[in-house]
Amino acid sequence: MSEHITFKQRMKIESFTRIGKDVDFGAVIIDQKTCNGCGYCIKPCPAHVLEVKNKKARMVEDMPYCIACGDCVAICPQHSISITHFLKFYYHFRYLDRGNAEPPRKF
Repeated sequence: MSEHITFKQRMKIESFTRIGKDVDFGAVIIDQKTCNGCGYCIKPCPAHVLEVKNKKARMVEDMPYCIACGDCVAICPQHSISITHFLKFYYHFRYLDRGNAEPPRKF
């Protein structure tokens, strides 16, 4: 087995720059009625896609690179956040037994 990939194979590797063609980012929805704007969801977000504006949390509009990790869902004391869909690559990555989006288990 060769340790090198061909140029043709390299061109098929997904890129974050081709949104919609190679990758679809995840998304969360925040219930504005129950959100109290505490900001607990902002710090644990590894993609930095959440912000508090007008005393309510929301996704940043100009950079929606959510990886749907579920950290914000787990930490929200009001249970106002839910994952709508996961990060999805189109070519080489395969997802086994993913199921529907659910919040992570509590410890």
